[in-house]
Amino acid sequence: MSKNNVSSSAIDKLSQQELHHLITVSTGFIDAYIIDCYGKEPMLLPQNIVLSALNSPTHVPYVEWHEVKLPVHAVNNPAENVGVALVIEGDEVNQRFALMCNEMPKTIRLRISEIVDEERDASDATIFQYVRMADQIFHIPNLTEIQSTLGL
Repeated sequence: MSKNNVSSSAIDKLSQQELHHLITVSTGFIDAYIIDCYGKEPMLLPQNIVLSALNSPTHVPYVEWHEVKLPVHAVNNPAENVGVALVIEGDEVNQRFALMCNEMPKTIRLRISEIVDEERDASDATIFQYVRMADQIFHIPNLTEIQSTLGL
């Protein structure tokens, strides 16, 4: 069976599982960004899926990167007029998007064993799962759902 015969939803699910695996494997380290999100817990995002960071006005429908207009998913405070757009990798070039943040996120090197699942239902479809590190709760984004809300 060629890759072309695999349904896109199966590929999307696999990609989401790979993202989850990057964050939940039991040994080793991961370099991640902690992204402050307006109105919800901070996001934990592996650095290796971020292609670029661009200063940007926040109230824009897209960000131009390498002559391509990337749709914006905003997690920034809507009262802020300037932020940072993180270019997020997709399985295909046309699945890339920009994550609009308040500022350049904090970087952290995590020992994977320090992160535990937080048993809590996500009422927001763009949240894949909650996790706990020490005494703080973070959310892992559902990139497939974010891409879907952006029409990708």
